[in-house]
Amino acid sequence: MWFSIDFSSHVPVYKQIAEKIKMKISNGELRQGDFLPSVRKLAEDIGVNFNTVSKAYKELSEQGIIEVQRGEGYTVKVENLEDFNNEILLEIKNALKKALNAGISSDEIKKIFEEVVGRDFNDSRS
Repeated sequence: MWFSIDFSSHVPVYKQIAEKIKMKISNGELRQGDFLPSVRKLAEDIGVNFNTVSKAYKELSEQGIIEVQRGEGYTVKVENLEDFNNEILLEIKNALKKALNAGISSDEIKKIFEEVVGRDFNDSRS
């Protein structure tokens, strides 16, 4: 399976699909010119309606991230997603501010960071 969808999430499924594809581009799993699975194939693989995948692909196409190759399918159009990465960093920043404003300690935030990243917060190695 290409990726999975969280059907219990408040985020619409088509948005999750679009974000997963953006992530694959951001982390280099998909590169400019790579073909995406067909709409039907991806819908079948992740267990969603054809129209849901179609809507995600349409959104990505409108954003200039993918493009249709007539008779062949969709390909990745962009080389990297700096704007997408910046959006993610902004979300992290806003979440941190929200957590601090709610009274969550920086030690608790560091603990969560270490859980997610799998290493000590003060470890300078990447």
